[in-house]
Amino acid sequence: MLLLLLPLALQARPLSVQQQNAGDQRQYSYHFMALEREVKLQFSFSHSSIRRNSNLVQVYVPEVMAQQVWAELQQQARAAGPYRLTPGPGRDLTNFQLVSAQRPSQQMPNQANTAQQQLRQQLLAFRTEYQQHQLKAAGYQLLQLPDNRQQITVDHVSIVEQSLTDIRPLTAALHSELLAGNQRQFVQFLLTWLQQIPPHPTAQREYGRYFKPPLTLLAEHYGDSASNVVLLATLLRSSLPHIKQAILYLPEHTLLALAIAAGPDELTVNLEGTTYLVLDPSDPRQPGLGAVATPLQLYIFNQFFAYRLF
Repeated sequence: MLLLLLPLALQARPLSVQQQNAGDQRQYSYHFMALEREVKLQFSFSHSSIRRNSNLVQVYVPEVMAQQVWAELQQQARAAGPYRLTPGPGRDLTNFQLVSAQRPSQQMPNQANTAQQQLRQQLLAFRTEYQQHQLKAAGYQLLQLPDNRQQITVDHVSIVEQSLTDIRPLTAALHSELLAGNQRQFVQFLLTWLQQIPPHPTAQREYGRYFKPPLTLLAEHYGDSASNVVLLATLLRSSLPHIKQAILYLPEHTLLALAIAAGPDELTVNLEGTTYLVLDPSDPRQPGLGAVATPLQLYIFNQFFAYRLF
């Protein structure tokens, strides 16, 4: 497949996309403006690779996960005492009470309370570890926001790594664009393209529900902020594997950050001693490198986010 550059248009044109089946292939043709010129981008994926990529995400049912964790906690409590657990107010399984299943012993009350508190702390630690193990097995991750809220999302870094083989036809189609400019120009090119893929109408208020792996996002032509971040991260990891990346998890929004040169007025964040340039590949206003909406800037300035480096 080829990436064809057409003459500079007098006016910007909206993104145009066509898809069609040809044998065992799904063919894509994009026509859009980027870097002040019209671009025609053509590539194809096999139907088997699209299906394989879409199956990377399993359905997550919080109620089922909570019941699995609760049953395991009860088993741990019975083996330790024996004790039993009772849910908190409103059958809150995360705020359990630890009750001894034995008659009061000759232990001093303070000793019994101390032992019970120690067991409770052990069970809380076990719950976190077990939940993380179960989530990872299902392709999800448990994140901790600065206000101690927990946020369960798809393990996006894992999706990037598992999508590298399937994304190769698109990476090959982008090769001439990569050779034509420097790293920043290539990133800006990809950013401008992906910002024109429309978000799902309710993706913002139902965060995480509409995540699409890279090939599914392209096939269905909509997703959420994390979908665009993962597609951009996958293309960059496939094309420029040496660039350090970070996914930033804000409340109900996801951003990408890259360890590349930044201009004086561009938004950056320092993570574990490295400066990263912040991008929002899902903003339809098409801000450039190091530019995000004002509410998102406030989260970055106040370090109110979780992150994954890769």
